Amino acid sequence: MRRILAISTLAFGLSIVTAEASALNVRDVESGLNMTWIMAASALIMFMQVGFLLLEAGMVRSKNSINVAQKNLLDFTFSVAAFAIAGFTIAFGSSHYGLIGFDWKYLGLQKITTYEAGFFVFQVMFCGTAATIVSGAVAERMRLSAYVIGSIFLSVLIYPVFVHWVWGNALQDNPGAFLANLGFIDFAGSTVVHATGAWVALAACLVLGAREGRFDKQGRPIRLAGHSPVLTAAGGLLLFIGWLGFNGGSTLKAGEGVAFIILNTILAGGFGAVAGHILGYLKDGCYLPEKSVNGMLGGLVAVTAGCAVLTPAGAIIIGAVGGAVAIYANDFLEQNYKIDDAVGAIGTHGFAGVVGTVGLAFLAPADQLSGSRLHQIYVQTGGVLLNFCFCFFLGYAFFWTLNRVVGLRVNQKQELIGLNVAEHATRIGVGHVEEAMENLVSGQRGFSQRLPTVPGDEAEKLTDLFNQLMINMEHEHRKLSELDALKAQSEEAERITALSNATFEGIAMLKNGIIIDGNQRLVELLGYSLDEMVGKSVMRFRVKDKRRDASDAMHRGNRGFYEVNLAAKSGEHIPVAVKGRVINFRGDNVRIVCLVDLRERKAAERNMRILAQSDALTGLANRSLFNDKLDNAVKSAINGRSTALILVDLDRFKNVNDVHGHQAGDLVLKEAASRLQSIVGPDGTVARLGGDEFAIIQPNISFANQAEDTGHRIVAEMAKPISLGDSRSAMIGASVGVALCPEHARDKEDVFGNADIALYHSKNSGRSMATMYRQGLNELMEKRRLLQADLETALEAGEFEVYYQPRAEADNLEINSYEALLRWNHPVRGLVSPAEFIPVAEACGKIIDIDSWVFHQACLASKGPFAGKHISVNISPLQFQQKDFVAKIEAILAQTGAEPSQLELELTESMLIEDDARGLSIMKLLKSIGLSLALDDFGTGYSSLSYLSKYPFDTIKIDRSFVAALGQEDNAVAIMKAIISLGAGLGMKVVAEGVETKEEILFLRNQKCDQFQGYLIGKPVPIEQAITSAPADLTHFMTEQADLQETDAHVAALRALARAKAAAEDRVLDQADRPPLSDLAQRTA
Repeated sequence: MRRILAISTLAFGLSIVTAEASALNVRDVESGLNMTWIMAASALIMFMQVGFLLLEAGMVRSKNSINVAQKNLLDFTFSVAAFAIAGFTIAFGSSHYGLIGFDWKYLGLQKITTYEAGFFVFQVMFCGTAATIVSGAVAERMRLSAYVIGSIFLSVLIYPVFVHWVWGNALQDNPGAFLANLGFIDFAGSTVVHATGAWVALAACLVLGAREGRFDKQGRPIRLAGHSPVLTAAGGLLLFIGWLGFNGGSTLKAGEGVAFIILNTILAGGFGAVAGHILGYLKDGCYLPEKSVNGMLGGLVAVTAGCAVLTPAGAIIIGAVGGAVAIYANDFLEQNYKIDDAVGAIGTHGFAGVVGTVGLAFLAPADQLSGSRLHQIYVQTGGVLLNFCFCFFLGYAFFWTLNRVVGLRVNQKQELIGLNVAEHATRIGVGHVEEAMENLVSGQRGFSQRLPTVPGDEAEKLTDLFNQLMINMEHEHRKLSELDALKAQSEEAERITALSNATFEGIAMLKNGIIIDGNQRLVELLGYSLDEMVGKSVMRFRVKDKRRDASDAMHRGNRGFYEVNLAAKSGEHIPVAVKGRVINFRGDNVRIVCLVDLRERKAAERNMRILAQSDALTGLANRSLFNDKLDNAVKSAINGRSTALILVDLDRFKNVNDVHGHQAGDLVLKEAASRLQSIVGPDGTVARLGGDEFAIIQPNISFANQAEDTGHRIVAEMAKPISLGDSRSAMIGASVGVALCPEHARDKEDVFGNADIALYHSKNSGRSMATMYRQGLNELMEKRRLLQADLETALEAGEFEVYYQPRAEADNLEINSYEALLRWNHPVRGLVSPAEFIPVAEACGKIIDIDSWVFHQACLASKGPFAGKHISVNISPLQFQQKDFVAKIEAILAQTGAEPSQLELELTESMLIEDDARGLSIMKLLKSIGLSLALDDFGTGYSSLSYLSKYPFDTIKIDRSFVAALGQEDNAVAIMKAIISLGAGLGMKVVAEGVETKEEILFLRNQKCDQFQGYLIGKPVPIEQAITSAPADLTHFMTEQADLQETDAHVAALRALARAKAAAEDRVLDQADRPPLSDLAQRTA
């Protein structure tokens, strides 16, 4: 029994050991098979490197194929080194900062397991693929050293970081693999590998720019065909083969799923090639070999992301769409952004990769997705966008910096000869011979060019033949040139003889200085017959005192014309331009001399000198002649009677050009010149110095008033209207400055400077006036200059303030209106009078900004303290003349939100006189906005009934001078009554300015004046001090006067009634005392 139990126990133990051993062997076999598959797949991916090398070498020109091959070799080897040292640990190490990985054991592959070693081999192939994609895109122009640095940067940082975000959990759980944790699917690297390489390539292409000759002058692309489509096709097929390992090996195990992955890969690549082939023909009209290859690669790239989750039908769709997108994307970048991608890598790997990565969310079965289809679309889209932003912008920053530091691109010469020679000192094929022939045919090089012969070169024999051909052709060309030269010399003399008589110049043939022949024009020029001249020395006909000049001219050869004087038979000295040339004539050296008659040119030059001293437009003396005249006048004045210098500057001339055009401006200048000439007379000189500036030199001045009177006459004459035609006229005016010599200065510079100071004073004192220079005027101008300088910053410094003066209604003294008045609180001078700074502001143009500011403040006041009140604002003539005047008014109203009906603009008559048509047009525009218009200072200018009836004024403001004259001048009352009556008749409100006494206000109210303004009502004060009702004493006075007037009216009525009654009684009594008619008749009889 015990034996049986022991045997049973032993048998059971052996069975257990056997089962465990069997299970262990299965795992080992499975692990070995998986590792074998990974290594086999890695080897297949190595075929992709060969495929990339062949494809890119075939798609570039032969002169660059060696360089492309070297880049493919070096980017793979350097990427292996960089990924092994640092890239692998960044991609698959433990997450740090949630962005990158790092483990000491992976740094330099120090401590890795067998599985991790196999995993590294597979992943480093992926890294090499991403780096290789860049080489094709930047081919034929990027320096090899710069490319290697770029490959290292991609392998160490760009590729590993993004791998960590997507595949960082492949060896261990990692929070840094946030895209993977979100469910992002990129099985074999459509985005992680291919799009990463493509976006870095796009950045590099943008920094590099296009190859020489890639685009024409209009920016249209020019196809630079590769030298071997056969190599390209072979490389494409090798890539197809390698792609089976690329996608199949991504399972990292030899399982059943590999079959479908490889099936999907083959289907997508095939249909991608079909799509590229068809679309290429439809777009280009022929079968360009690169289109089918790029279509195939686009399909392979697209299916790489979802080859493990797609159905065969989905793989077909993804492959066809990926191939089509690759073709269209490359064409789009090339035509619209002038991006030169030598092999189409950006569209093939970048855009097709995006299609595959996002497309799987639409086409994969739902059970293969990490969540809902909408969620998957969101995750896939976010992943590809993040990939583009990270890879492109980091790549662009890197290549931009690298370009600044070491330079990315070879120079133009190196690019033209090819990078094979430029960077590798190695030549392939016969491209150099073709280039030499092309230069010869295009004329860029001559027969003297030779090609260097390299012993052992495959083109050595062809190079020798080319050089021998050049030697023979150069020899033949030299012989033909010598024959042509001999023929030209033999024909030259005959040609000269035949043509000489057809020229307008005199031609003489000389031998040793003796005339041996000549043409008809030479006979006509000098008046001698040809027989009289032949055999004589040419020096016989020179002007005696010009002998040396003539001799020099005859022997100057080909060094240009030389001017001499020749003596004609008539004795006339004729200026001629001489030029000579030596030729071979019948075996002798003879000189052909050409003589050009300069008499007409000399006469024209004299006329030009006269014209050069006159102004072309006005006919007056110009500045040059004026300076000479002034210099002479000053010298004469010092030794004799005084001379006056009068400077004239036309006022408002710019407005004529702006409003009526430059032709009208020319008419004004001509008329101004005519008027000045008529005033000065024949003894003086009138000059136009430029633009609208004139100067007058008036000699023989007996006394200063004589010159000053001339200045006043100029001002008066220029104030008259100038007709512009078509019933148009312009009012310009003139400012005048006068200085005397020697009274004011004794040299012309000082005289001119003093006259200019006087002119400046006239312009800054209101224009349209004449000023005689006097001592101290310069100091006054300096004060005005300082005031002007302070004005430039016063507005910005907040030194201006708007005061408001009330206007009272005549019937009840209610204050419903205010006038806005400007005040300047100068930080040093204190309160500056408007009469002092307003003319300066108008002269320097600052008044435009100031007026706009005042109107803006008035608008704000109408919305605030003066809501519901009426505010009037003065408008300067300069602002009214601006083209954008109405637009600025509208803009301020819109900005402040002010109601136009509360605002009134005060205009003066002078604004309208200058251009009444334009003024009327502007006033109508202002009225259409809703603004009221007032005629300010009525009665001080050209006031007339026609102005009031023609322009749409709402208010007439009677100038204070008329109010002040009441009670002092006999006709003041009559004038005041007439103005008030005129305003009432035209339906305009009448405002009296400057009311300062109760008697004045009483009179004005009795005459039905509508409003009063003056110190009696209220002074101009800041807005916070503005009064809202009339002074109490004035109100009381006006009430008493109203009562008295009412009582007087009653008394007058009673008296009138009594007088009427008494008159009636007198008539009754008179009738009672009168005898009957019969008695009267009898007495009469």
